[in-house]
Amino acid sequence: MTQTTPGETAAAAASASIMSIDRGTRRQFWAYGLSLALIVPGLVAAAVANGADLRTLDDAPVIAQIALFGGAFAPTLAMLVAWAVGRRGPDWGFRRAPWRTIGIAWLFSVIAVFSSYAGGWLTGVAGFDPARLEAGTGMPPLLALVVGLIPGVLPFVALALGEQLGWSSFLAVRLAAFRGPDVTAVVVGLGWAACHVPMMLFVPGAVVDGIPMAWAITMFAIQCLAFSFPMVWLRVRTRSIWPVLVLHATLNAAIYFVAEFVTVPTDASEWFIGEGGALTAAGAVLAVLVTIPLWRGPRAERAALLPKRTVDA
Repeated sequence: MTQTTPGETAAAAASASIMSIDRGTRRQFWAYGLSLALIVPGLVAAAVANGADLRTLDDAPVIAQIALFGGAFAPTLAMLVAWAVGRRGPDWGFRRAPWRTIGIAWLFSVIAVFSSYAGGWLTGVAGFDPARLEAGTGMPPLLALVVGLIPGVLPFVALALGEQLGWSSFLAVRLAAFRGPDVTAVVVGLGWAACHVPMMLFVPGAVVDGIPMAWAITMFAIQCLAFSFPMVWLRVRTRSIWPVLVLHATLNAAIYFVAEFVTVPTDASEWFIGEGGALTAAGAVLAVLVTIPLWRGPRAERAALLPKRTVDA
């Protein structure tokens, strides 16, 4: 039998891993990516052509609003195209997940949002006024906080579902089987961020006037990458989509139902808080670091999720 050096064995293992994605799955990945590359810009173009402006969205024509909100369902549409091309459906993931896991997903987003906004309030980048929460919701601040972070999550689940049936039920599950959760999280995070770039570039009001586009896109991409790690790990570990939906929906609820209400903006606040802000990106990274043991799980369980590499003797 031919002797091989450790270096040759490692190279062969890497090669075996790279070639392990079967042709049908690769074809579905290509169909998914190309579909997104057509659907997302197409919806943005339709929204802009019909007068969409995020600063006055309520006054925009219905067709413009449909095009904008329809972007949340672009990953699902792309998944359906991939399904048709490869005739292999997604792992929908509508399985029960432990309440502890749901709580971890919720806690992650709460830490990410409020650590970032608290940084803004404490440094003076933005003001803090809890009375604004009562004025905006008609409820005492403490009750508004509870309602915003628990039942307030539910309205955002539908929008999260539109995205996560593509990112989570198709791409994350399928790619993690070949590349593992960490590589998959990077791919999902970059893809998730990229799908928001056309809107940021072309829809008025998507990026606040005076904020450099490169800054906003970079900060938003960091946030997407950070959030993708617990999303992918929880999805792969539990085989359930519910923790992913709760994490994603809680992110939006915490920002738009609570944090934005109590924040008094300043000339500098848009640089640091809100989607595309530096402190928001830092808060997402901090939440990842603080909660790693919770969503990655025990070492033995993590090892079982890594793709197996086989090398012919």
